[in-house]
Amino acid sequence: MNNSVSFRPATGDIPKEPGVYRFIDGNGRVLYVGKAKNLRASLSSYFVAPESLPEKTRRMVQSAADVNWTIVKSEFEALQLEFTWIKEFDPPFNV
Repeated sequence: MNNSVSFRPATGDIPKEPGVYRFIDGNGRVLYVGKAKNLRASLSSYFVAPESLPEKTRRMVQSAADVNWTIVKSEFEALQLEFTWIKEFDPPFNV
């Protein structure tokens, strides 16, 4: 895998607001739920050279087919939504 994955959003398309993001596989299963104070900064950290990622993170990114996000009003609201979605979707990479 190279630095570019097919579902990687353009950096300028990712908002800088707080939010919650989900990595999703080709079957629509949520693989990972994360929160961010700055979505652009957090998501950009996943789209670097694969060898620089921890093994678990690299496997998650390689297994994903899409990433989406939801903007929220505050970091606290992001924490609450992340908790709710982890309970709802039981993502395998949120251990």
